[in-house]
Amino acid sequence: MPPREAPARAGAMRLQVRGLTVRFGGLAALTDVDLDVADGQVVGLIGPNGAGKTTVFNAVSGLVRTAAGTITVAGRPAPRAPSGLARAGVARTLQGLGLFPGLSVRENVEVGALAAPDPGAPDPAARTLRALDDLGIADRAALPVGALPYPEQKKVALARALVADPRLLLLDEPAGGLGAADIAELDAVVRRVAATGCAVLLVEHHVDFVMGLCDRVVVLDFGRVIADGLPDDVRRDPAVTAAYLGIEVTAP
Repeated sequence: MPPREAPARAGAMRLQVRGLTVRFGGLAALTDVDLDVADGQVVGLIGPNGAGKTTVFNAVSGLVRTAAGTITVAGRPAPRAPSGLARAGVARTLQGLGLFPGLSVRENVEVGALAAPDPGAPDPAARTLRALDDLGIADRAALPVGALPYPEQKKVALARALVADPRLLLLDEPAGGLGAADIAELDAVVRRVAATGCAVLLVEHHVDFVMGLCDRVVVLDFGRVIADGLPDDVRRDPAVTAAYLGIEVTAP
């Protein structure tokens, strides 16, 4: 896929994180993290295993208590509990999908439709079918979600997030476990979502996918931001190479 063109005009700031610090007992999981995502922008959050990427998502989602710093969504304090995410216009996918294997595909997605800020307009069932159709799985609606192959289960999880019409979409390893064709399809979906003005923040280990899709890339290592910028600039950053490869790169 070609790199995404930046939005013609920078949108309003949807997510702003300043000085975020999270501790688990005596361990600092995040230290003084700053992060911005504007409307219509796709920002990638990458880093080695254990760098703190999912902890950022959990802090934004109200799943972990912050020790310091602020998180605002559309200029307001982020919800302190996951139950407030839909009202704040935030939706999230999970690494483990979080689907209900005994329910049908349609029923799994309707959970997201009913959690939307205004579940009565339009009809949740109609929104559910539209979300499934947008991702090419409307013909799977009546099947138990546990009977689907893994790539299609990931589409169901994404449909459940998108059916709420979020203004901030958090994608936790959306390309994990997917083949090249599925990743290319995911790339196209994220581009379409961002084109509607939705802000997208994604955590991902597929660096090539991130670099080809994102407007900006933020790199975490040991809970601290070590790089933040355009994909090509981040790719060439010696600190990023050192974090991923464990070697120190010196300028020639």
